Amino acid sequence: MSIIITLVIFTVIVVIHEWGHFIAAKKCNVYVEEFAVGMGPKLFGVKKGDTLYTVRILPVGGFCRMSDEDPPDKDKIGFNEANVWQRMLIAAAGPFMNFVLALVILTFMAMATGISTNTVASLIEGYPAQAAGIEAGDRIVKVNGKNVSIRSDLDFYLSQHEGESLDIVLRRNGHNVNVQLVPKLAEDGRYLIGVRTEQKAPLVDIGYNSEAFRGVPKASFFECVRDGCCSMVFLVKITAYGLKEMFTMQVSMDEVSGPIGVTTVVDESYRETIKDGFIYAFLTMINLAALLSANLGVINLVPIPALDGGKIFLYLIETVRRKQLSPEKEGILTFIGFALVMGFGIFIAINDIIKLT
Repeated sequence: MSIIITLVIFTVIVVIHEWGHFIAAKKCNVYVEEFAVGMGPKLFGVKKGDTLYTVRILPVGGFCRMSDEDPPDKDKIGFNEANVWQRMLIAAAGPFMNFVLALVILTFMAMATGISTNTVASLIEGYPAQAAGIEAGDRIVKVNGKNVSIRSDLDFYLSQHEGESLDIVLRRNGHNVNVQLVPKLAEDGRYLIGVRTEQKAPLVDIGYNSEAFRGVPKASFFECVRDGCCSMVFLVKITAYGLKEMFTMQVSMDEVSGPIGVTTVVDESYRETIKDGFIYAFLTMINLAALLSANLGVINLVPIPALDGGKIFLYLIETVRRKQLSPEKEGILTFIGFALVMGFGIFIAINDIIKLT
């Protein structure tokens, strides 16, 4: 079951990514030869307009194939004939759609599971927040100069500064209040400042944790959208942070996973949550899909040829040079980038297998 779920998740986020390229290409009047769901030999296809829509035998991802030059439809242009800004838009549209998918899922999650804000609801006796003068009703807006919009921001910054002194900015009665404190090591091994933040009950009752939210005010639609946006930004932020840690060799390979490792995570998460019912398992799976979609969006923006970010980087160079890079040179750079990406992918796959043994 976990393999099927993983394939579905990866296929959805890749197809959404390729759909972004597809829509942008159509808007730029670029000829799209084929839009495919899946890979490998074609199962069936339907020609609509000038594009062939196909379903392929391997349920892994998909692709959007555009004509490079001289398309058969003379009213359209090839991708290389589009101007640099159009090509940049088409390249950026894929990652953008991954962020949109993550936003939609996370907004739905907020509506279905409730939200945890950055406003202090109460204090825990004997912890630093109480001694520092933090009060119920205060809104935590910054930790060591970093903005805090949701509870996840606060938890992340605490995990990055375990046992260190923190400069915290609070919003109280329309004014900023600065406090300093050092988190305390709790019995569960985490460093905590000792605040419980305000909770809002789900806007839509789908049977998730109903008893726990009894008497808690519901989140509004606007609050759910805001929480979805902030959660999406949070995922982008921690993905970018993780990439920086990986490229600077500051993270253990035990913390890095590829598709094989993701399948293991999906399997463990599914087995744990299905015990509590289908709703819990479903919400956990789509939450993982949001995380992976945001991951794919960020990774694709890394400026390595063969990735969308690499293409955008080359197009930016083109705007400075005022001259298009020859298809031969771009092809060589893309091949080198592809080889690097594939080599890294193989390395990650081997690392995932080693962790399983």
